[in-house]
Amino acid sequence: MSFADAAAVMPPRPRARRDSFTLWITGSAWLSASLAGLILLTLAVQSAPAIRQAGGTMLSVQWLPSAGQYGIIPMVFGSLVVMAIAMTIALPVGVMAAVQLSQIKSLKTRRFVKALLEGLAGIPSIVYGLIGVSFLSVFVADIFDLQTGRVIFTAGLLLSVMILPTILTLSEDAISAVPNALTQNAAALGLYRFEIFRSAVLPSAAPHILGAGLLALGRALGETMAVMLIIGSLDRLPSPLWNVLSSGQTITSKLGREVGESAFGSVHFSALIFSALILVIITLSLTIAAQILFARRAKTIGLLHV
Repeated sequence: MSFADAAAVMPPRPRARRDSFTLWITGSAWLSASLAGLILLTLAVQSAPAIRQAGGTMLSVQWLPSAGQYGIIPMVFGSLVVMAIAMTIALPVGVMAAVQLSQIKSLKTRRFVKALLEGLAGIPSIVYGLIGVSFLSVFVADIFDLQTGRVIFTAGLLLSVMILPTILTLSEDAISAVPNALTQNAAALGLYRFEIFRSAVLPSAAPHILGAGLLALGRALGETMAVMLIIGSLDRLPSPLWNVLSSGQTITSKLGREVGESAFGSVHFSALIFSALILVIITLSLTIAAQILFARRAKTIGLLHV
């Protein structure tokens, strides 16, 4: 066998493998960043006609395409309020459920229960929307004596159920990752179990839990079908503003209803793309903030293990 034939059948050297793997990872990262930049650029270019022609009217509260008014404030307000309602409900419930889940001694049982809870994330959003229309909206209407339960509060309540698996899973991972030495030292000081969680475990896991909440916010902001079915889809601000029992609109529900009805290249279409650009910027900001918190959490855990 010649030297060339022998070299051909020999496995690559470890250093070559590492270099190839590094190149692949770097290329994938740059490709992902390029795609994100391309999406932002495309949305910005498509939004330009609306920005030039509608201008400051896009920051108003009136959405009347026939009159040339494309105010996106009601949609932005609806998105933020629905998101706030969902997080107010889902975050404490998810964290408390994660604490309870972390107390299960049997690893097999914990994984089984966690898998069942995570199964909620695999249910299609249209199914959640149908449940919201047939049950949740009726329930809210009966409780608050409303003519219709398709209101902002119902949308936030349904979204809280949809983002609960994300918060629960990541929070449980954060709590389980707290070093045993920390809890053992707290127990040695005479703290009760509740005091250990309150004073040692939860503060240590707090950055990761907050990051989980930010990722869940991204899920809540991007949800379309379920919200569109139960929010009422009225292009106006509630009166008064804190009245979450009135119908409203989010950016995603607005896009879901009107993109197919607008002519490509029109100012109407461009205004919808501009609202999508706002949504992407908010979601990317939340994602970046979550990644920063995760990085700080990983650094903290590394220092504790040193």
